[in-house]
Amino acid sequence: MANTYDFYKPKLSSEYPEVDGPVSVVTYIAALDQAYSRFREKFAKVTKKANGHVNGSSEKSTFSLEDIDYAIFHSPYGKQAVKGFGRLFFNDFLAAPTSPRFANVPNPEAFLALSNAQSLTDKNVEKTFISASKALFDKKVDPAMAASRRLGNTYTASLYGCLASLLSTVEPAGLLGKRVSLFAFGSGCAASFFSLRVKGDTGMIREKMDLINRLAQMKVVHPQEFVDALVVRLFFLVGYRIKLIFLFSSERRIIMRRTLRRKAWWRTFGRAHIIWTASMPSTAGNIFGLRCLDVSPLIHSLERYHCSYLMGT
Repeated sequence: MANTYDFYKPKLSSEYPEVDGPVSVVTYIAALDQAYSRFREKFAKVTKKANGHVNGSSEKSTFSLEDIDYAIFHSPYGKQAVKGFGRLFFNDFLAAPTSPRFANVPNPEAFLALSNAQSLTDKNVEKTFISASKALFDKKVDPAMAASRRLGNTYTASLYGCLASLLSTVEPAGLLGKRVSLFAFGSGCAASFFSLRVKGDTGMIREKMDLINRLAQMKVVHPQEFVDALVVRLFFLVGYRIKLIFLFSSERRIIMRRTLRRKAWWRTFGRAHIIWTASMPSTAGNIFGLRCLDVSPLIHSLERYHCSYLMGT
């Protein structure tokens, strides 16, 4: 765990967070490094005890990607899993740089000379190890990416969407006895690396989810339809908290402006954002058969009471 400001919500009046993309990616990779390192330490300790080498060392006690059959990640978008797996491959390289697995890594001495902090932001590290691990990615990670490729960002659920994808993509007989690593992550931040082994028939789970067919049946629409749906959602969200008044004449604008100045219930929304959609089609008005006129003269009255208001043109 660490205190980071990569993705947070300082404005309680807004449902949307503040996001620093570059910081979020570095935070994710740094958390993966730490979680993977702690997991390998615990794995080595348990393995040594099981093998009777409590005070000794054994090469077999070093955990690596060779010890798992599949790897799944917190995947808000597909590229994050690609970067994550490449980073695990880089960590394995640091642990055993002379292994034949890394024979295709160019200029290994340069990577070994980097500090951990330097490697987190070094694009050459990222590109090199993503490329070097591509064949392994296709085998161990790609079978779990069906939901991430088809859906938008599901945040915490993305890891388990990958697990559901793996169960739906790989035949139950092929999963039996296989080991899967999982990396969970949450901005702010907290992370965990753990593994599971499939010990039973996953056929019923696969059948009940019917995930691949359901993903294929999703309706694909133009982005504008999504934007229009958000407008409707905002209309109801705002309408639920405050009384919306549609204006049809300049006379009503004057009445509305006077009403705003004396109505205390506008203050109930607190310090929320003013939603200004002057450049957007009047979707909300069209849906309800109403014509929302320009209410820009009211903008100062709204600001005065720190209200949230949906405007259409």
